[in-house]
Amino acid sequence: MKHDATARPVASADVVAQALQLVAATYRSPDAALRDDLDSGAFATAVAELADVAGVMAPPLDGFAWPKVQTSYVALFVTNAAGVPAPPYVGLALDGELLGPSAAALKAFLAHHGVETATGWHDLADHVAAVAEAGILLADAGRDDAACILLERFLSPWFQRYASEVVATDDSGFYGPLTEFLGSLLSEVSCEAAA
Repeated sequence: MKHDATARPVASADVVAQALQLVAATYRSPDAALRDDLDSGAFATAVAELADVAGVMAPPLDGFAWPKVQTSYVALFVTNAAGVPAPPYVGLALDGELLGPSAAALKAFLAHHGVETATGWHDLADHVAAVAEAGILLADAGRDDAACILLERFLSPWFQRYASEVVATDDSGFYGPLTEFLGSLLSEVSCEAAA
């Protein structure tokens, strides 16, 4: 059989689960848990482990000023006088609109797999962190196939659309390298065997 050099490798359940964990931790509003994980080195260890399992190079993750991580999050994903460079909504990445066909498809996909938005969630359900957390729920329930499809169909396009903007405008030294790493990694994910 001839090898197809353009074929993307099928993602293992470990790569999918670890990627979902990092996406959820990175793109939710920065909190004390993220700060503690950065300070203790646990976050860098998780990134290095994912890079090792996936066979890719981990980005450098050290020397962050916590206040800069917080202000960069706001400037990149929440509000910015020049316009938000990377709105954290998969519907915008896929359709160019909020609450459009991709948000409806995501909602239907999750409902089909028994996942609903938590009542305490105060953002749109297609927020990158919420989608990753839904994927974690699927993986934890043994639905690795659905978690992989969620990653491939909904999260990867967000990275394809916005990674370059995050890299170009991040001034924290955290979001740019990590988004570039995750975007590169997710561009290689294929769920063909899982589908």
